[in-house]
Amino acid sequence: MSTNIEISDDDDSFNGPGLTGILMDDGKHDIVSISSDEEAQMSVMDEVDEISRNQFKYDVSDDEDLPEVTIQKNKAIKSLFQSKKTRDNGIAKKVQQNKANITTYFAPIPVAKKERRISPVEGPKVVFNKMIAGVNVKLPVNPYGSQIALMSKIITGIKKGENCILESPTGSGKTLALLCGALAWQQQEENRLSQIQAQQYFTQHPELKKEGVADYISTPVHQKTDVTPEKLFSKNNFGEKSIYYKPEQNGECSNTRQEKTPYRENSEEEATNLVNIHKRRRVGSTEFDDDVIPPVPKTPEKVIPVAKSETPESVRGLYGLVENLRVRTSMLVGSSLPTIYYGARTHSQLKQVIKEFRRTSYCGDVKMTLLSSRDKSCIKELDRRVWSSKNDMCRACIKPQSSSKRENTNCKYYDNRTAFTHNSLPPAFDLEDLVEIGVERDACPYYGARALAKTAHIVFCPYNYLIDPSIRSSLSINLAKNIVIIDEAHNIEGICRDVATVSITQNQIRNSLKELETVMTYTVSNQDVMHFIECLVRNLKDWNDWFEHQKPLVNQQPVNNNEAVHLWEAHNFVNTLNNHNIGSVHYSEFKRNSSNFCRRLREDPRTLYGVTQATGTLLESMDMALGFMFRGDCQYLDDYKPALVRQVTGRTKVLSNNESWRASSFNDWITKDELVLNLLCMNPGIVMEELQTARCIALASGTLTPLSSLHSELATSFPHCVTPNHVIPADRVWVGTLYGDATGPQSYSSAGLRGGGAMRALGASVLRVCTVTPHGVLCFLPSYSLLDRLVADWQETGLWDRLTQLKNVFCEKRRDSEHLETMDSFYRTVGTDKGALLFAVYRGKVSEGMDFKDHQARAVICVGIPYPNTFDCAVDSKMKYNDKYVSDRQLLTGKEWLRVQAYRALNQAVGRCVRHRGDWGAVLLVDSRYRQEYYTEHLSKWVKNFLGNNHHSYESLIGKHNQNSLEAFMDKMKIVQEEESSNT
Repeated sequence: MSTNIEISDDDDSFNGPGLTGILMDDGKHDIVSISSDEEAQMSVMDEVDEISRNQFKYDVSDDEDLPEVTIQKNKAIKSLFQSKKTRDNGIAKKVQQNKANITTYFAPIPVAKKERRISPVEGPKVVFNKMIAGVNVKLPVNPYGSQIALMSKIITGIKKGENCILESPTGSGKTLALLCGALAWQQQEENRLSQIQAQQYFTQHPELKKEGVADYISTPVHQKTDVTPEKLFSKNNFGEKSIYYKPEQNGECSNTRQEKTPYRENSEEEATNLVNIHKRRRVGSTEFDDDVIPPVPKTPEKVIPVAKSETPESVRGLYGLVENLRVRTSMLVGSSLPTIYYGARTHSQLKQVIKEFRRTSYCGDVKMTLLSSRDKSCIKELDRRVWSSKNDMCRACIKPQSSSKRENTNCKYYDNRTAFTHNSLPPAFDLEDLVEIGVERDACPYYGARALAKTAHIVFCPYNYLIDPSIRSSLSINLAKNIVIIDEAHNIEGICRDVATVSITQNQIRNSLKELETVMTYTVSNQDVMHFIECLVRNLKDWNDWFEHQKPLVNQQPVNNNEAVHLWEAHNFVNTLNNHNIGSVHYSEFKRNSSNFCRRLREDPRTLYGVTQATGTLLESMDMALGFMFRGDCQYLDDYKPALVRQVTGRTKVLSNNESWRASSFNDWITKDELVLNLLCMNPGIVMEELQTARCIALASGTLTPLSSLHSELATSFPHCVTPNHVIPADRVWVGTLYGDATGPQSYSSAGLRGGGAMRALGASVLRVCTVTPHGVLCFLPSYSLLDRLVADWQETGLWDRLTQLKNVFCEKRRDSEHLETMDSFYRTVGTDKGALLFAVYRGKVSEGMDFKDHQARAVICVGIPYPNTFDCAVDSKMKYNDKYVSDRQLLTGKEWLRVQAYRALNQAVGRCVRHRGDWGAVLLVDSRYRQEYYTEHLSKWVKNFLGNNHHSYESLIGKHNQNSLEAFMDKMKIVQEEESSNT
């Protein structure tokens, strides 16, 4: 339709019932009024009553008996609104609504018991509002009691600026509670700061004091709102007149419709598809009578009104002012609002966290980003013939092509990194989404996500990005006054020790020395950093000499597992460094030189030809470790254990000129050794100390027991702690122990499983569990070496074949690429009737945060107690360190510390079983020691509650006559599952 359709209501033939309101035939029952007159709108109720009384005797679809003009009008209405027929029931329903409220008639409000919002990701979301610790928290589910307890603690901790320890069993909705609690406080704080800022503007701009203006200014720019400055200033306060009100000579105008542009007489209207509605002729009015001569216009002197302080033009100027104040408020509040840093161990775990974030109503209202490494997010193909790593490739490719135009580099992805904006990205995205978007837009996900972190409300990243000071510095992460949430924090002690522990090899020193000596030849290009380079070259030469002088010490030590180790006391070690001009006396000079050089290497490496990222990493690592040791006049020196290790990596043939390999003897071979200096950190508190600038540090996991060790080990106060009960009903979980086989009790430790008889007995027990368990079974072992021995023994005795006939059998792989392939095969086959059996290792990839829900893990077998290897130098040194400071620093004894580490790894593996309230499964602890209370003390609270005295022998484990047996539980749950499936 290319012309306007003029519908004039000055024709009496258009006054039939049913034409004032047209019912659209789209199922939404929208009522469209085509009368713009005030009195006509006030009489809508009477007209609708007339419709109800006449039962549509005069239907708009019956065009036969209507005048020609009316028929044309009805056809036009039909073509515009696509109305096929009138629904009696719908109109009757609207009649009842209109009797109550006329607004409901024109805009019916849907009735819903729960608040709903439309998510740009997953559509409508149900929102449950809970007032927790004075903050309104919106959740996508009705929360469990354990979730309310978690949210109460984290909100209270954030409010007071205090730290939290939050232990919540697997499947209790821990992640969702942490996200909703922290984001709810952040949103409330943002609203509070915005309101304060908006009120301050009123003292500067009194003309803005109008209802709704403060709320609009305080609404963040990133949040959508239907309110506009025009609507705010067109709405009158009670008792006030509109800013568009103009006194007329012949009285006030009856038409209250506000025009934003002045009326232009004799103007041509553009052809549109809209209906132009004319005003109805009034009785006794001559306004539209052609026979009446229009009134003579007044003189300009009488037409122009007296100047007022508030005219439409000045008000329109306020529109821009209000909008500018809103933007300014968002910027000011955004700069002062605490950012939430949410860390998990791996990107796989972060993917699950972001999946939970996507469920919340805060997704879309807050801005997020995800930090990762170049290896994970760089989309440029790596040519290993040119670069050794993606870090080196990135540094080389983003070099500016000219000094005047920084934006022009040799990497098109880096140049297009600004294609990543909060508005152009989905409200929630994981690493796979980020990389996929980068490929589509030819933009760098690594730098794009880093730029978004400056304005993000919540930043997701692996938690070593938050703990490691060198990574924090390189990514410009500032935790001061911000909120830090570390999920899966059961390994937080070990992570902090590993971060502060540094290994320096003599080969690294030599390689870096060679690169810096090469750079020194470019004297002119590097004049500004030449002094730093020269000092670093001297320093690295001293380090190389130090290694050479320590060789006699380590050569005197015996070789165990291809290693010979010499240990120092920390003070004696520092004396050796001082003797070579690389100790505490010279550290400040080294720190200054390395910091300046590394800054140049990061920001402008154009002239540092041949210097790789490995050199920068080495200097930063040395600076960090030595900085910890020498901090505060060497007050943390005793918290380190220096160890020099000679690693025997193999034998190399020494050949003379023209010598063949066949004419060689044993004496012609030399041992290829590598010297490694390990600076082992014994005190994780020195790393946590640098995190204390954060507003709140929240450590969360399902296995943090005992909590007392965290306070002492991390040297940090955690006033807010909570350990709620499990949400899984007791009848859906079976926990028991197996204390032996047909020959008697067995201790299934790594040492106890060296004999063939013990290994075959364990294999028979695993076979028994697989016989009665449907679908998925997980079996955790203390080490990879034990797993290899078991597989070899079972393949030799034929037990492996029996397992493969019963289940599809898989073993956890050490390499990441092989592990992913294994897990894909496991997930693909576990849902079949045959099911799958997966052998894994404590502290491995499977036990740390992987999700096995429903049929993927109906039974979890935990073999032995995974004590750390006491022959490891770091473990042995830590135990001795704790025994030394057990009284002074309230640490656990070395033996107790070892036990805590074992049970945290065990509890993590047990948590793979039940993942949500509707899940069910069995946990079998295979070791005779579990019958003693000492060995169950540090089990998770929910495991101890479900275990009780459910200890089984090899015979009692299987048997329907025993109601507590594993077989009886599996048979019962199979029936329950069938009933639940039929009901759904």
